[in-house]
Amino acid sequence: MAHGPEIWPVESETREKTSFSDAIWLGKIAAERGAETGDLEPRGAEEGARDDTLNGCRDNHQTMPGLLKSEQDDPQDLPLSQRFPTKSANMVDYTDTDRTKDRNQREGSSIINGSLGEVSSYQTNGNSSAMEGFPANSIFAGDCSRQLPPEIARITLGYLPLSSLITRLVQESFNGITEVINEMSELQIPQLNGAVPTNPSQGNVQKKTRLLEFAHDRRAQFIKILVLSQWSRRMESIGRVIDIKAWLDAQTRQYEGACSWIGELRRIMAFERTPNPDLRTALEALSLGKIPCLPDLGYLTPEQVPPQRLLTALRGINTQLTVRMRLHENIPPPLKRYSISNGRITFKVPNGFELDLSIADENPSSQLYFIDFRFLFSPTSAGVAQGPMRDDFEARINILLRHEGLKGCYDFLHGFILTHKLNIFRHQGHLMSQASWSEHLKVEAVHRSLIIQYWVTRPGAKSWIEVGIRRRHAKRSSWLHEEEDESQIGFRWFCGGKEIADVPLTIDLGELSLETILKRIISAHTNAIFKETRTRLREGHLYAKKILTLKHTRSITEPAVSSMRVQLTKSQSCTIIQEPVSGRIVLLPPSPLYSRAERDMNGPIPPAKIAATCIANLRSNASCEEVEGTLRCYGWTIVNSIRPSQDRMRHHFGRGTLGAGFFRKRLWDPHWLLAFTSTLAGNSWWVVELDNGISRADRTAAPGPSIRTVFEVPSTTKSSALTELSCLELSQIEVTAVGMISQHTDSRQLALQKIPHRLVKSSSTTSSPNSPAFYVRLPKSGMQPRVRPEKEPEMPRSSQVVRISFIGIDENDSYANHLVTAQGNCPTLRSRSLDSTDGDFVTFHPTSGAFAFRLRTAVGTSAIPGLLDCLAKIQRLIDYIADMQAAKVRRVSLRHVDFTYATKPQDLRAKITFVGEGPPRISFENGNPHLRIQNQLTELLRGPNGLRYVILLLTVTLPLMRALAATERVNGEDKVSILSRSAEWYQIRLSDHLGSFDVRLRRRGEELMWFVEEAALPDGMKTDLRVHEQFRNIIDEKGDGWTGISPGIVASLSGVEAFLKRMNAIFQVQAATKPASIPEVRDDKARKRKREDEEIVVLD
Repeated sequence: MAHGPEIWPVESETREKTSFSDAIWLGKIAAERGAETGDLEPRGAEEGARDDTLNGCRDNHQTMPGLLKSEQDDPQDLPLSQRFPTKSANMVDYTDTDRTKDRNQREGSSIINGSLGEVSSYQTNGNSSAMEGFPANSIFAGDCSRQLPPEIARITLGYLPLSSLITRLVQESFNGITEVINEMSELQIPQLNGAVPTNPSQGNVQKKTRLLEFAHDRRAQFIKILVLSQWSRRMESIGRVIDIKAWLDAQTRQYEGACSWIGELRRIMAFERTPNPDLRTALEALSLGKIPCLPDLGYLTPEQVPPQRLLTALRGINTQLTVRMRLHENIPPPLKRYSISNGRITFKVPNGFELDLSIADENPSSQLYFIDFRFLFSPTSAGVAQGPMRDDFEARINILLRHEGLKGCYDFLHGFILTHKLNIFRHQGHLMSQASWSEHLKVEAVHRSLIIQYWVTRPGAKSWIEVGIRRRHAKRSSWLHEEEDESQIGFRWFCGGKEIADVPLTIDLGELSLETILKRIISAHTNAIFKETRTRLREGHLYAKKILTLKHTRSITEPAVSSMRVQLTKSQSCTIIQEPVSGRIVLLPPSPLYSRAERDMNGPIPPAKIAATCIANLRSNASCEEVEGTLRCYGWTIVNSIRPSQDRMRHHFGRGTLGAGFFRKRLWDPHWLLAFTSTLAGNSWWVVELDNGISRADRTAAPGPSIRTVFEVPSTTKSSALTELSCLELSQIEVTAVGMISQHTDSRQLALQKIPHRLVKSSSTTSSPNSPAFYVRLPKSGMQPRVRPEKEPEMPRSSQVVRISFIGIDENDSYANHLVTAQGNCPTLRSRSLDSTDGDFVTFHPTSGAFAFRLRTAVGTSAIPGLLDCLAKIQRLIDYIADMQAAKVRRVSLRHVDFTYATKPQDLRAKITFVGEGPPRISFENGNPHLRIQNQLTELLRGPNGLRYVILLLTVTLPLMRALAATERVNGEDKVSILSRSAEWYQIRLSDHLGSFDVRLRRRGEELMWFVEEAALPDGMKTDLRVHEQFRNIIDEKGDGWTGISPGIVASLSGVEAFLKRMNAIFQVQAATKPASIPEVRDDKARKRKREDEEIVVLD
């Protein structure tokens, strides 16, 4: 049998590890070589080996290659010669004896994917007996199963288990046979009379052919798997060979690298080596003055040129250059400035360079030669340094002079200078971006131009400078340069993304400084912002008329010096600066009030557009803050619940209004406020009326009141923006505001009640300034009764036209004071003077009868109801005084009338008091006899014609009241009690129920008379017999002003007093002798009535 395919080791030097794909590649080669020789099995394998191999491949735990480590034969214990055997000629001699030995080992132990039992040596992935046939000195011998030394790395990357390949092939085979069966089922075989033909038909041939093709293809795949399975048994040894090969390659590379490093070191050190001193040659040179050992090359010593000859030659060259420049050379315009001296011509280009040229031949057509070159700008070196660059530079200029002459030379040098300047600017920009301008400057080179963006961290539109070269054909006014024809360094400035056409900026191209240029641009930018802000602020009245100062300090070279000082109020100013590096706007001095303005001006909106608005807001906030502090000191309350929107605020207070402060006095109506606004036009005060007056405590339950109407308070000073809010000015503002509130509420109340009125500007000095007066016409039907509804309401008969004007506020409680005057004729009050000590402040003219009085109302409350009430009181007072013709009026006011109704034997006084909205009351002094009927007289006073009737009763009842008082005084209140049933009916009761008498006022004919008769006792009791007999005896008598009639006594108004004196005799006798037979009152009901009568008497 021919030998099987050989296993080839990997020969590539770059291959340091093997993988599953390498194993497949080697397996394919082995399979092809096996197919060529007709032997599909490896060397040493018998026919039954394929079954063993397939059994080993079924193990899911098989890997390729794999090792089962044995506890014996540690390769570290073997000698180096056995660990790495050398290749011998017997490496491939695999005899029949070896095959027999392998077969015997396989029969003794079944191995599937390694050893399932205990093993005593390293075994490969599969049958280990396949390796035992190699000689001892072979690389595939048993010692190859030993471990490699630790210096050799184990390469395992990319290894995959062989079971994965077998599983995939089985799955493909199953899927393939399923597809073949489906295809075969679709092929129809023709049948004849239901019988299948025996001869091979085309369908049968196709099915068989398709099945054989599939089987042949699968067989080829499984043969490859078989080869890989057999080959994988030696994979452990080949893996070790690959590891050794990789280690050898690494050693080779290290060796070659060491050789290269040693050679390079030797080459470098050759220049550093210092030769040994030649002492012998040095001694000869020092002692003999010559060196005999050195060869003589035969050079001629140059002839020394005398100075005169050299000067003559230089003058000749100068002459030649002069003639050539004037007659033969076409000198470019930029090189018109030149000088000739020392045998050379020097061309000078301002802010550019100096070029020294000379000639080597007298022929005018010969070329000029480069001598020297110098820069005429800084910062840079004096010229091109010596070295390869200068050599190349000189050669390039000489070539240009030979072919293109001075024009070509100038174009080259001019472009060289421009490029060099741009490089200097770029270098300076990078240094700035890494130093003090870090994070705020961005430098970028685009083609042959340089873009420097400043204020990088500032939000909003960006600003930058573009430094480039202006071409001859590009005529743009935005480039800042000297007016020349050739290309020059130019600048363009883009501010906020827009190019600035005309910039008053000159750049010194002889002293290159990007920082200077940047500072000039930033200064121009900052000055433009401040200029625009100043222009916008001067649109307002305060800054336009220089009421508030506005100072702009500018600088062309230093942006940090540029600033703008703005006066906000008289005592407060701020300075606005812009940081040159970051572009941030700062307000000085630092204050929490400026934080919002700084934040807005440093926002995305350009400062030139928003700075004026921010300063206007800042001025408004500063003014409001000062006003709030002042008003808080004077007792005003700051109302923070009013927060109208910006649109509503501008609708009410004007377009320029940015903020407002709202204030209220403690006793003001919650519907009315005083507002303060500050704009660029000045400070303003407003009277504000709210839709619903919600207090501060109710703000949580409601969103807050809204503004209904506003009225501007006229300014008292022209320069109110500069005047500090003093106490006097605040008082004037408060008086004016209260007057406007009163005017509005009064006008609304008059219109609501449909009372005719007219508003006339007041010229009186007593009125508040700018507060007009109301002339009100009150017809009889227009006034509602308040005190006596049964009487027809009417005005005082003096006049129906009343003038009401606002005269100021009370300093104590801030109430509004109104002056009411009326022209007319009041004869009843001409000679009367009203008492004003009780706060009525009503005055009547002594001759004309006109009257005037003051009204006090809370701020926000209309004075019209008080006016109508006061007029009604005056009418009532007039009526009362008219009814007091029989009495002597002592003191008169709207609240009370004090009069005397009797003078003999002593003055008796009465006082009628008008208490608020209630009915009038009459009162007497202590000791006045009418004090017992004070309540009855008060009730009578409330009725129609009450005062006249009361005064009549006071006169009529005066004798009776005196007599009753004398009776009580003589008999004692415990013996005689008097009960006042009314002002016209009295009852005299004796103690112990001895008797009771009624005294009544009745009309007899045309005369008023007092009637006295016995009164019935309670509970049906009868008068004592003795009292009855004595009273009957008196009836039969007749006295001074009284006479007896049946069944009682009648007395005149004055005679009742004499009669009661006569009755005192009866009262005294009965009090001294108590009768023996007085019926006892045993009934409980009678005793109860007795107690009630006694209580009533005591109460009266």
